[in-house]
Amino acid sequence: MTEPLLPQQPTPARADIASVEWLFEPFWPGDRLIVRIVDGAASVTDLSGEPVGTELRDVGELVRAAVRAERVTVDGVWTAQSFRATDADADQRAFVAVDLLELEGESLLDVPLQERRRLLESVIDERVQVVVSPAVKQPIGGWLLGWRENGFTHYVAKHQNARYAAGERTEDWLKIDLHVAPTGGFVARLVGSRDRVRRIRD
Repeated sequence: MTEPLLPQQPTPARADIASVEWLFEPFWPGDRLIVRIVDGAASVTDLSGEPVGTELRDVGELVRAAVRAERVTVDGVWTAQSFRATDADADQRAFVAVDLLELEGESLLDVPLQERRRLLESVIDERVQVVVSPAVKQPIGGWLLGWRENGFTHYVAKHQNARYAAGERTEDWLKIDLHVAPTGGFVARLVGSRDRVRRIRD
């Protein structure tokens, strides 16, 4: 990969997903970044593929120090959102890695998401300011409740076999407003909305 990659974007949706073929993770607020490490040198581009300003350049060095590879490209978010409401350093920003796009010179764009996630977890040495976003399968009721209590407003559902569509917005990634409704289960829905809920089952 020589040209800057644009991050894939989730499609906003109202959905109730009960399928085990999907992964779910919080939607992290902050600066969406692509960090590329090549032979010890880091470069960072933003949502539009442009090099970041001086205030974000150090993110690349944080990621470089945390990866166990010479050449990687990581999609993630520079965020002040904490994993837990009880975190002592609530104001501490961190880079949350959400996807792995290249490893040791090989593109992973056509590799299924579930395998990219496995590789991402294996290549990142987590530390205070570099972590991997949690991704869980059904049942997710407890996770939705916890994310909501911790201040998240949305979560993202991603099909486990999805390829990475750089710069595109696809139906394989769905951004869902987070609201836990006690209707015999946990359902993502917009309060007061009359739009049809998309239901996805196995």
